[in-house]
Amino acid sequence: MASSTSVCNSVVQDRIFHAEAAPRCKKLVWNAYREELPVRSLLLAKGIIENDTCPCCGKGNETTMHALLQCEEVKTIWFGSPLGLRVETMHDINTVSEWIHECVALLDKRAMGIVCVIMWALWHRRNVWVLRQKKLGFPEVMAKACSMFFPDEWIPPLYPHVKANFSAFVQDNVGTAMGVVYRDSTGAPLASATNFMEKECFEVEIAEALCYRWALERAGELCFCDVIFETDCQELYSHWNEIMKEKGNIETCYLDSLLEDCRIMLRWTRSSLTLVGWGGNKVARNIALEAFVYGERVWTEDVMDEASHFVLADATNLQNQI
Repeated sequence: MASSTSVCNSVVQDRIFHAEAAPRCKKLVWNAYREELPVRSLLLAKGIIENDTCPCCGKGNETTMHALLQCEEVKTIWFGSPLGLRVETMHDINTVSEWIHECVALLDKRAMGIVCVIMWALWHRRNVWVLRQKKLGFPEVMAKACSMFFPDEWIPPLYPHVKANFSAFVQDNVGTAMGVVYRDSTGAPLASATNFMEKECFEVEIAEALCYRWALERAGELCFCDVIFETDCQELYSHWNEIMKEKGNIETCYLDSLLEDCRIMLRWTRSSLTLVGWGGNKVARNIALEAFVYGERVWTEDVMDEASHFVLADATNLQNQI
């Protein structure tokens, strides 16, 4: 039985971590599955607190099931979500673990991603109330959830936009390599480029920010307007959103300074930065890896041979969706 349970848990973990959601959301769902979230019933059992009443509704005991599915306001959010879930119809489900098990068995990675981001947003809502006594409504919870959902496949931009996927890699004592590919609404490459900063090694977020600024500069040189820049770096994307809200400390942080440069470059355009999963950024990642070999180079209306089959795979995927 222990071996069977181990295999089952392994499959559940694999399905959760392949969902189209930010890593922090998938980690929370995995912790919820293992009943490891610090809900009040768990804290009471450990002798840390003396009362396990739900801090949000004040009516039931705060178990993982109650916090993420059964609290009355939580039920309303699930029903209003894209899943349209009616929690009250889940008669045979007694724990969150059982429900997550059902989800991974029935849902694809996109729908499972929606589950992950909503569960994360609900837990965030709960913590905001506990720590700051601020109640987040349905629009705020869903906006938070949407900010954590991102596809794991490349999606073409709407005409006449251009999509620029970029990525950076840092190899200790070697340098920082960068790659970018610009594609139109049909998925056809308009240009691609590599860059290599020899002996200059940065933290991941700095390298990605430098790559973002470099990709913006190349887009200007190539006369591309209305560009959707896309990254798979969650840290860069989160920090970018803070900069766009003008919350960054531009005077003291190099990362903020780099992103402020990017913000200024985008000021008079309709360009933007979006987040995508690793699978949706594989062309740029492959190009960036090859930058260690190619150095600084630009391909017009093409990509290097080493990345061509990834472009073809994205194009094939698009055709299959039509």
